[in-house]
Amino acid sequence: MTDARARGVLAFAWLPHHVDHLAPWCSILNAPLCVDGRTSMAAAAGLYPDLEWFALPDTDGSSRFEPFARRVRELAPRVLLCSELFERWYLRELFGGTDAPRFVYVPHGFSEKRQDWARETAYQDVAVFYGEHGQDQLAELGAAGILDRWIVSGNLRAAWNRRHAAHFRAQLGPLGELPPAGRTILYAPTWADAIGSSSFFDAFAPFARSLPEGWRLIAKLHPRLERHVDVIDTLGSLAAGRDIHLVRGSPLTYPLLALADAYVGDMSALAYDFLATGRPMFFTHQTAGTAADASSSRLFACGTEIPPGAYADVVRIVDEAWPSDAERFGEARAALDRYTHAPERPFDELVRELHEATSGPAPDWMGGRAASHERG
Repeated sequence: MTDARARGVLAFAWLPHHVDHLAPWCSILNAPLCVDGRTSMAAAAGLYPDLEWFALPDTDGSSRFEPFARRVRELAPRVLLCSELFERWYLRELFGGTDAPRFVYVPHGFSEKRQDWARETAYQDVAVFYGEHGQDQLAELGAAGILDRWIVSGNLRAAWNRRHAAHFRAQLGPLGELPPAGRTILYAPTWADAIGSSSFFDAFAPFARSLPEGWRLIAKLHPRLERHVDVIDTLGSLAAGRDIHLVRGSPLTYPLLALADAYVGDMSALAYDFLATGRPMFFTHQTAGTAADASSSRLFACGTEIPPGAYADVVRIVDEAWPSDAERFGEARAALDRYTHAPERPFDELVRELHEATSGPAPDWMGGRAASHERG
């Protein structure tokens, strides 16, 4: 096992899709990634090149996170990278003390969902922002000026995935070896969150049933959708014998974007990754007319909307909108990509900035177990 004391910087993940966001940072920092003992986590970590990783056996962060976190804490790293937001009292309880590590939040995507969970970014020790959009979001949530230390990374994942494009294409297995289709549609629904953002349960069956000959549908499922495994298994039977492919339990993102001629999705963070391709985008507006309506999202100005009542007409809608898509939405996509992701930066600059941001001791609120139950 890697000696985290000697290496200083350690990342840890307990959800497969977090690995996709932490792996580039681990690579450029020459830092190991720690996962829990589940086979799924080892499989996720094994997909990435230049990634030194190890598992803590007999831990399962999905059902009992605290024992896993405490095992990580026992490794005594100087800096911890993680892709989940925690309240300060919880960070202090799990990782605090007189020798508390510096704690760096690496976001697992960007979202404009009508949820204020992103507000917690302001209360981290050190945070990474992709660009101006994330910083403005804190102001919109009334949390500007609280965060002391941050780094603006640009789209590090995109740059790092390009460097390893051949490796990642091979990780797709048979899917990456299929001959080109007439049109390849990537459908990337988000998970079934508390505000009903996911279109998967309403949209997949109509999409699959209406798919014409010569079209390919790749459905990239959010790992948390697997909580509904029985429903997914049933819907997945619609793919039998057809050019329909469900990607399940995989954290890989950019290799799938490279296969797609167009994107269909709701409020998934993958949509922001797809912006830079300049290819057609279509949005399943699952929350239309509800309190969580995402109409105000800049994302929905970047492609053709498909309301719930029109899911069965997706092929016609895509076909009719395709010829004028670039003229209608090209600049909006480019502008949102520039706003969401700062210009890509040299890796060595990011390494230097992270070391500078974490050079001092942990903030006062991370010190001392006596205050561990004080919310704030």
